[in-house]
Amino acid sequence: MQNPTRTPSPSAAAGPTSSGIAPVKEELALLDLVMRAVRMAPPTRVREDHRATLITLRESLAEERLPEDRASIVEQMETIRHLLRQLDNSRVQEADPANPYFGHLRIADEDGDERDICIGRSTYIRGTVRIVDWRDAPISRVFYQHREGDEYLMHIDGNEVEGEVLVRRTVTIDDSVLIRVGSEQGTWILDGTAWVDAAPPRLEGGEGVAHLPDMELGGAAPTMSRRARYDKHLPEIASLLDPAQFDLIASPDAGLVAIQGSAGSGKTTVALHRVAYLAFHDPARFAPAKTLVVVYSKALARYISRVLPSLGVDGVAVEPFEGWAADLVHKLFPRMPTTISEQTPAAVSRFKQHGGLLAVMEEAATAFPELGPVQLFDEILTSRTGLADAVARHMPGAFSDGEVESIFRWCASAHAARTTRREPDPDEDPEEVELPTLDAEDVPLLLRLHQLTVGPLTTARRGGRAIQHAHLVIDEAQDMSPIEITVLLGTVLPRHPVTLAGDVAQQLDHANDFQSWEYVLSHLRTDAVSIRPLEVSYRSTEPIMRAALAVLGHLAPAVPPRSVRAGEPVRYFEFGGAGQCSTFLADMLQDLMQREPHASLAIMTRHPAQADQIYAALDRAGVPMLRRVRDQDFEFLPGIEVVEMHETKGLEFDYVVLVDVDAESFPESDASRRLLHVGMTRAAHLCWIMSAGRRSPILPDWLEPVRAVG
Repeated sequence: MQNPTRTPSPSAAAGPTSSGIAPVKEELALLDLVMRAVRMAPPTRVREDHRATLITLRESLAEERLPEDRASIVEQMETIRHLLRQLDNSRVQEADPANPYFGHLRIADEDGDERDICIGRSTYIRGTVRIVDWRDAPISRVFYQHREGDEYLMHIDGNEVEGEVLVRRTVTIDDSVLIRVGSEQGTWILDGTAWVDAAPPRLEGGEGVAHLPDMELGGAAPTMSRRARYDKHLPEIASLLDPAQFDLIASPDAGLVAIQGSAGSGKTTVALHRVAYLAFHDPARFAPAKTLVVVYSKALARYISRVLPSLGVDGVAVEPFEGWAADLVHKLFPRMPTTISEQTPAAVSRFKQHGGLLAVMEEAATAFPELGPVQLFDEILTSRTGLADAVARHMPGAFSDGEVESIFRWCASAHAARTTRREPDPDEDPEEVELPTLDAEDVPLLLRLHQLTVGPLTTARRGGRAIQHAHLVIDEAQDMSPIEITVLLGTVLPRHPVTLAGDVAQQLDHANDFQSWEYVLSHLRTDAVSIRPLEVSYRSTEPIMRAALAVLGHLAPAVPPRSVRAGEPVRYFEFGGAGQCSTFLADMLQDLMQREPHASLAIMTRHPAQADQIYAALDRAGVPMLRRVRDQDFEFLPGIEVVEMHETKGLEFDYVVLVDVDAESFPESDASRRLLHVGMTRAAHLCWIMSAGRRSPILPDWLEPVRAVG
């Protein structure tokens, strides 16, 4: 592609002014050049034209008698066949006119010749326009691994190619319009018809800031222009990876990769890009059907299932661990109870998720090779002396003598209920019959014992095929126990990749023994490559991240993440009562929905009764587009969703309003700090905190209250 600055585009000149900003002028001209090519005949049409010409030449050959003319026709036919072979063997696709590329690279080769190359989601080559797929083209590695002024060396078809990077920029194109240019010299945003420096903060609305997958898949699009905002149109995450991250994502042999990062830093997105890269680069080895993505919740599973197709990957199984594991236990252990106890003592839950239990199970499987998984399960959990010895050797200091005794009594009682099960009397009320139960934590224990005694997990008890994944992704890994992760690792083919993504600061399951990345990886007994933490938060604004980190207190990371966006401060409203709070909130929401009907807003509480109460009050007030979300049944559409805070984990919204953040609901505790941190960091643009009671002690002192009048 020729340097676009040498032939300024008339259409670009007629569009928004660049105010003399050289990088913007160049990118406008480049986009104009690309759009004119993209809007011409696509590659599929080029193939059709070549084939039509080939047929015409074949017919001419049959009619031609002169040898020299026949030779000329044969030469033309061979040239066209060669072009068709090139097209058929290449991964050329039709470029998306709305968003054809997200990166721009200008290079100079050894002879000083310059070329412009665009980095996008698919390869498109026509004339001087060259868009290459970020996952596949060798030149894309130059984009990820080098900066302006760097010299590069790459291998193409066995030949060494070297040169210099002259320009490296990220761009955002929305509906065929350039709206953002990011470079080493600065970042510029299109504001109306003028380009402005994105550095100065600006206070304005957040409609459409949060990523809603349904909006990309045919849902109603915002009518309000999104081009007049400052730097909220961030480049695609694929353009933001540093060289080390890109190498690990791109390598099929990188082994276990742990992606660490704060809320909104793109952990999940980077993990999904690894799925897309490997599936694209080696579709036979990493076919979607051979990939499993395990997530924290049903809502996140639905969310990711809708995002993956936009990366060109269809058919990947995305499942919460709880459902995936329970389904396997029902198939492999049909005689075990299907009812999960809701009364499991906290000490029992902690014990059955403790990483030390992995070694206990391995020792038991070696000591009693004649026992099956169920018998071994009982042997481990129903021996008072065995439990005490296991705790002393593998969990020193984790449980008191009294807790060990209570663990034994609970497990022995559950075993007795299961093994002495009787058929109910016909005269008994079925609802009064007490059925034997399993603890939720028993499910991964049974699966791990199956792996240790029988072998790989299978799709059925008899005759089922072994479950073998070519790529495993575990999202929100900090809320899984070392035992659960070990079970999943046992389903991965040897020498195949595993991707873990998580943030200890967002841990909500406090009994799962995920003490730290180092602790968990040591229990997994596998070589791991750990990406250095993702240090930038792309979701939330700087004021939101500052307040959310302050809420974490002593749990905050030593090196705080950096936010790339300015915004309004977090506000804390104090009210004299719940009625005053709901009245004020109703007025605010009605006004918001009139001004920004396509905004997404979440009203979060800690407890279900609180969510029911605020929803009923707002519903009575006639607040439009109001939904009460239960059991993670999010619609991922614009509107107002009232939900318990823990159900929003992994999701994001334009606005977040946290209600009933008082001392009773959020006392001083690590659990309170982590949960409130999760709730606050769901906000992409604005976060408000409201309370009608005594101020929560975990709120930072510098967060001054606004005593609103309803």
